[in-house]
Amino acid sequence: MNWLKYCCILLSPLVLSCTKREKAERNPLLGSWAIEKVQWISNDTIVSRIPAQKGIFLVTPDRYSICWTPLEHERTPFQNLSNPTENEVLEGFGSIVFNTGSYVNSDSTIITTAHMAKVPGFEGGKQFYHYQYTGNTLTLKLFDETYPDGKKPDWLGIWQTQFSLARISNSAID
Repeated sequence: MNWLKYCCILLSPLVLSCTKREKAERNPLLGSWAIEKVQWISNDTIVSRIPAQKGIFLVTPDRYSICWTPLEHERTPFQNLSNPTENEVLEGFGSIVFNTGSYVNSDSTIITTAHMAKVPGFEGGKQFYHYQYTGNTLTLKLFDETYPDGKKPDWLGIWQTQFSLARISNSAID
């Protein structure tokens, strides 16, 4: 009976690693993606941005991170990197978007839960995206958001944000 216990202990990491690898191979989102274009879409308007500084969307088997700028020009550097002015801090805050945390996905939807966010208080909030991928291109469309307190943003039902991305690497499963 002891030998069975030892075999189970020795084999369990192997079995678990195979399961994680199988999950990774089925997830087309894994890897790193450059954000090539951002569009805000309403019923009668599309506002497009091709950022001068490409953002990035990173996906591992259990975590995600997204960081991008809505600007079509380079972000303005602080005159003194270690001592920015109040205006520089405000401009810097408004020039970048990021969230990082965990996610669940299906074959066409990803739901992210922020563990850290640009906006203080959004931690625990959820964002809902539809996605489509073909080879090395990915389209993410943010269609819903829920704040940690269950409330919804003012833009819900009016705007959707669509990201066009290009694969940088597939290192999560390479």
